[in-house]
Amino acid sequence: MKSRISFNFLIVTIISLQLASSLLAVEAPKPRSRSEVEAVLARAPKPPSNRKLRELNVVLVAFKKDHAENEHDYPLWQKRWAVLLGGRKAGREKQVNLYGPAPKGKKNRGLAGAPKVKVSTAYGWPSKEQFEIADLVAAFCYIQYDKEKLKDLEKFLSRGGGFAILHPAVIIPEGVDIVDEAAQLMGLAWEYGYTRWRHGPVSLKVTAADHPICLGLPGTIDVLDEAYWPLKGDRSKVTILATSDETISEDSDQTKPEPMFYTYQYGKGRVFSCILGHYTWTFDDPYMRILLLRGMAWAASESPYRFDRLVMRGIELGD
Repeated sequence: MKSRISFNFLIVTIISLQLASSLLAVEAPKPRSRSEVEAVLARAPKPPSNRKLRELNVVLVAFKKDHAENEHDYPLWQKRWAVLLGGRKAGREKQVNLYGPAPKGKKNRGLAGAPKVKVSTAYGWPSKEQFEIADLVAAFCYIQYDKEKLKDLEKFLSRGGGFAILHPAVIIPEGVDIVDEAAQLMGLAWEYGYTRWRHGPVSLKVTAADHPICLGLPGTIDVLDEAYWPLKGDRSKVTILATSDETISEDSDQTKPEPMFYTYQYGKGRVFSCILGHYTWTFDDPYMRILLLRGMAWAASESPYRFDRLVMRGIELGD
């Protein structure tokens, strides 16, 4: 009971602070140009033909929305990315972008999904049955991690499953003494009272340019989102894909690189973590989609480029 109360206090505290920050005017970044995105995608090798693809079972985990408009919209992400990945058979959404209406001329387009992908959804955490058949579990929400959930995750990863951690799914509830255990499974983890956050411009530095997930991306990617840092865990055991320079303490202007995207392996399983994802427009940014979709495919032990065809579907692109 104490851990549940502590977790609820954490949520109330974060929501209160972030609702206050939302009162400030925040505008979505301008769309990236089609030509620059196509140039990145052109660097990637072609994924296997549809005939050679295996059937892929994906579980998308979300929970009730707990932030202001265009922030932490887990249900919207779950519904629209179910269609982005699984096509019309996975949901009734008529668009796959998260921010605003569908771009002009793109409503009801881009809804074909990826070939041989079956998507199911979970509220808060996958069921035992979902874990048994899933190749990939992608979570975008606060999760009330406890020892039982970590046992589920350990079993899933040990048999070769993939786990994609998006933004608040890296947070371990306050008062639950499992941060070190969680970090051993997830690579890194948020510890309440240790990890901090900020909203605003984030200048991502791609530190693993030769990694398949990052292939073709520019060395620096500027986004408007929310960073979490520092995270608990042994950084020498994770592969850091991109960092952001963040302050070493609350009362210092000195900065150091902090991981914003990383991969990790546990047993036969793979973990991909994206620390960003506060605003809905981040999921419509084609560079962020490249990192997310390739990271998810990599975690599922597939070609990282299996979902590249989805990167530009249903989003606004500049000239």
